[in-house]
Amino acid sequence: MFVHRIVNPYTDTIGRMTEARGPLWTRPAASKPERLTREAVVATAVAIADAEGLDAVSVRRIAAELQARPMTLYSFFKRKDDLIDLMLDHVLGEMLVTEPLPEDWREALGAVLHRQLQVGRRHMWMMGVLGARAPIGPNAARHAEQSHAAIAGLGLPPARAVRLLRVVDTYLWGFATLANQELAARQRDAITEQEWQQSTDAYFAELTAGGEFPRLAEAGRHGLLRGDTDVWIAEFDEGLQWILEGFAAAQERNS
Repeated sequence: MFVHRIVNPYTDTIGRMTEARGPLWTRPAASKPERLTREAVVATAVAIADAEGLDAVSVRRIAAELQARPMTLYSFFKRKDDLIDLMLDHVLGEMLVTEPLPEDWREALGAVLHRQLQVGRRHMWMMGVLGARAPIGPNAARHAEQSHAAIAGLGLPPARAVRLLRVVDTYLWGFATLANQELAARQRDAITEQEWQQSTDAYFAELTAGGEFPRLAEAGRHGLLRGDTDVWIAEFDEGLQWILEGFAAAQERNS
């Protein structure tokens, strides 16, 4: 017997057509497609950049992911530079610490910076973006406000507070850029952490075996390579402590 399969205009949660089953009156009402929002467009662009790099982000690619017409996206931004600014501000929003900051200014600043490191590790394309544009969007302002709140207990003059935060930011982003280099290399070459460790161990041993680099041999592989996350987080914290202790000592001398 020939069975006619009827497909109705209902869609599932990601927009694909679904087969209608049973009488019309017993089926749930069709859900209306979600209205395209700027937040959805930007979140999709960020997800693409995280997975494949910033070069993979395009209007056509985002539209395909959202099952939308490419021209509809231009109601949210006029050029790709605008989209990148939106993506950057989106990630800066993720970098906000949601828990109350500690009362001690060193601990509070450390919490803000650790959150930046954690989020920046997920969005490595962001490092290159920050080097080419000024983050001044609403989440950038919220982040700056939180950073100033972290050191408010010091009672610094505004200009000195700004200088302290700029020094710390310079240290953070320089450190994060270097720390992410090896992870980016592993992703680019499609090798695992273990494969990277084994190959670089062998290379370092061969490099230093002839005695040409005695100081480097003494320092060990971490003198040339960053190592795993636990190592470089500890290194970051130690360097930050040097900076903040030096600043605190300077404050005492000038008081």
